[in-house]
Amino acid sequence: MTVIHSSTDVLSSQVGNASNVTYNDPFSGHQSENEHALFIRALLMLSLILISMNINGFLHKIKFHYLSETAVTILLGLVVAMGWTTISYDTTNADIQLNSDFFYMVLLPPIIFEGGYTLQRVSFFTNILTILSLAFAGALYSTFITSCMMFGFSKLVHDNPWSFVESLVFGSLISSTDPVTVLSLLPPSVDRRLYMIIFGESALNDAVSIILYRFFTGLADPKMKLGVGPFIVSVFASASVFFGSFLVGITVALLFAKITKHVTLEEGSVYEMTMLIIFAYMSYLLADVLGLTGIISIFFCGIAMAHYAAGNMTEEARQGTKMTLRLLAFVSECFIFLYLGLGLLSFGDQASYDPTIIFFAVISILVSRSHVFIILGIKNLLIRHQKEAANPIPFNQQTLIWFSGLRGAVAFALGVTFLEHPVFDPAVKASIFGTTVMVVVLTVLVIGGLTPYMLVWLGISDNHHEDHAIEEGTEGQEDDAGADEEEDEEFVKNAENKSVFVWLQNFDSSYIRPHFTNEEVDTFVPKALFPKTTLPAEQEVVPKRKSMASRASESYRSLQKKSLDAGLDGDLGESGLKKIVQKTAEVEKDKFDIE
Repeated sequence: MTVIHSSTDVLSSQVGNASNVTYNDPFSGHQSENEHALFIRALLMLSLILISMNINGFLHKIKFHYLSETAVTILLGLVVAMGWTTISYDTTNADIQLNSDFFYMVLLPPIIFEGGYTLQRVSFFTNILTILSLAFAGALYSTFITSCMMFGFSKLVHDNPWSFVESLVFGSLISSTDPVTVLSLLPPSVDRRLYMIIFGESALNDAVSIILYRFFTGLADPKMKLGVGPFIVSVFASASVFFGSFLVGITVALLFAKITKHVTLEEGSVYEMTMLIIFAYMSYLLADVLGLTGIISIFFCGIAMAHYAAGNMTEEARQGTKMTLRLLAFVSECFIFLYLGLGLLSFGDQASYDPTIIFFAVISILVSRSHVFIILGIKNLLIRHQKEAANPIPFNQQTLIWFSGLRGAVAFALGVTFLEHPVFDPAVKASIFGTTVMVVVLTVLVIGGLTPYMLVWLGISDNHHEDHAIEEGTEGQEDDAGADEEEDEEFVKNAENKSVFVWLQNFDSSYIRPHFTNEEVDTFVPKALFPKTTLPAEQEVVPKRKSMASRASESYRSLQKKSLDAGLDGDLGESGLKKIVQKTAEVEKDKFDIE
């Protein structure tokens, strides 16, 4: 039977439903519980960032370098977590826990992109083979050694030991390094190759760590079987994910460069900066949508944007972009390490801390870093047989690279993600997460605190009390005028196969850059490396400087000709022309003295 409602009934029904709806008027002074908790969290975190900045500023002022900025931020978070849990404001401590989605979507992209955009490209690509070897082969080696050692240790000390798959998960998430503390304390005169190897390994092995973590957590699926075959497949899958992510990042960067080359915007600086950030974030999201890794994509997107698109932007946009990216990266880093300090107590029963397991975990990661000596030792042996004298990496620098393997943000975030995994046993997840957090904190506090002494002991820093010019988080960020010259000198000093880079530079300047950038001269490789026969047209030899007298004479003839042509001879006269030429000569002399 069909029921027909009158318009009066419908209207009364709508009014009745509307009376049950609660509207959240932002101007009424009333807030929902979720909004109130969000405001409390935001106010707390921003206040802690301000406090951390002031404490670090004071420590820099008194030249106290033994407690890094990262360590101060972590300890501040720990103190606040102790007070938060004591007053029981939030019984679940949800307001002071890091959300994995917030980390991957908001906090991580600015840090990675800023590292790529401000990277010293020449130094990075000069040492690219060494960096790739440390990042990929080193991460695989570190994961395997750590997993095997922890699998054996857990059997010795636990009644319910970790399975081998669980040990592999721990080995993969803890293989991510974050040497920001060590880099912040390196003296200004440090070998740029050493700096770039440490930074480059960290930038790339984060992505390898995430790829391996995803693969090993997938082994918990009953349909998956652990063996040599799946492991080899994972290696090739990791390589394909890397190159796919690389192509995504480069493609998005070239698209942005092409637009900025041909499109002139009225509000140039603001629009260019906005487009750059949007395109960079799109490369990160697109890679994840395609099943790749956004870290590699946005990192190389930053490198390509700096190389191809920066020349199309206004000077204001270039300078503003660097400052904006540094700001976003700094705030993101503060958030992450505050959450790390808060996470020591905020996760409650979700984290368990076994001192024995933690001790063995620290031992295992120190042993697993031995890949540094193996890879760099092989590199030194190979370059000794080259005809050109190449710089081997000395043992003291190898030791510092080994020592710089601190664990940081990505390892902590993967630990938080592991807590949300539905398959693994809760007790195992609590043990792995608690061990991960303590390893990160101990490496930052202990290894970071010992870094000044290690620099002196290794002979890398002459005086560990000096006021270091390289501040935390400013990797690769220098003035444009001095950066190119320093990169060129570093390239000449450390280039191992100059012919390859000369060919790449020729190819880039002849077939790629003309289509994507407005700059005529490419500074990617110094001109000193080019034979005269291979110089591209844009990099012809600069003609010899004319003498001051010659330039003054030319100025006199030019002015005289212009005066005669314009019929000004009667106005200026011979004496007037001479006075102008005399003034021109004085200006030229001042210019010559400055140059």
